[in-house]
Amino acid sequence: MLLAVVLVIVLIASSVGAFVLLDQGKTVKTGDLVRVDYIGKLPDGRVFDTSMHSVAVDNDTYPKSLFFTYRGSEAKYSTLNFTVGAGAMIDGFETGVQGMKVGETKTIVIPPEDGYGDEDPTKLVTLNLTETIPFQQTLTVDAFRSVYGTNPVRFNTYTNPTYGWDVYVTFLDSSNVILQNKIPAEGATYRAYASSSDASYGWQIAAEYDQNMTNIIVHHQLDASSAMTVKGYQGNARLYVQSVDEAAGTAVLNKNLEVVGKDLTFIITVVSIG
Repeated sequence: MLLAVVLVIVLIASSVGAFVLLDQGKTVKTGDLVRVDYIGKLPDGRVFDTSMHSVAVDNDTYPKSLFFTYRGSEAKYSTLNFTVGAGAMIDGFETGVQGMKVGETKTIVIPPEDGYGDEDPTKLVTLNLTETIPFQQTLTVDAFRSVYGTNPVRFNTYTNPTYGWDVYVTFLDSSNVILQNKIPAEGATYRAYASSSDASYGWQIAAEYDQNMTNIIVHHQLDASSAMTVKGYQGNARLYVQSVDEAAGTAVLNKNLEVVGKDLTFIITVVSIG
């Protein structure tokens, strides 16, 4: 009986060992169902996404990009499962895992054409660091709804979603709305391009009236250090400060996704094949 048990154990062990050796020799190919762990980085090394909770919570070793989203508890993180060649992943990722073995880790760099594509130039906006905003503005009713997300009501006060100060409806008919920007308090600062639900969006501005009291002069508190480190929100679009030219008094706001138009680095570990 004892000999029989020993033989069974030996057979099981040898079978498992053979399976492990066979699995280690297998490489990823088109049609395989694979499980991988990954870390995705922007060109400056900041992590924009990962499958691993240990990476997500470690901001010292793995500094995060502007739009990195922490999913929460460890249970929210797991390996990425996909079938190679099914089109669920960007081309560069699918190509990169092919030929890898279980347990192997590889770093790949994916250019925009094999990743998330080139930037849409229409989503690049040049902002003057000093702007002149009319004290009184006329919008169509439809434009007001688009900007403020509600129907206008005469004599009501609303918060300007771009500059953060209050506006007052002085006139309203079926077609047009006349708005009066409330006079900013002397020396007051406001937060432009901010989000009411996330304080990390937006940047400080200083606002004052011109000598004729007909325009508001806005000074955006952005400098060279703001590039790629400051984000904002306008309407339904997220944006980030791509560059600042202090000499020219301008900044470029980018409304493309953070991963668009960039060479992306992925560190990939194959967990299983098939």
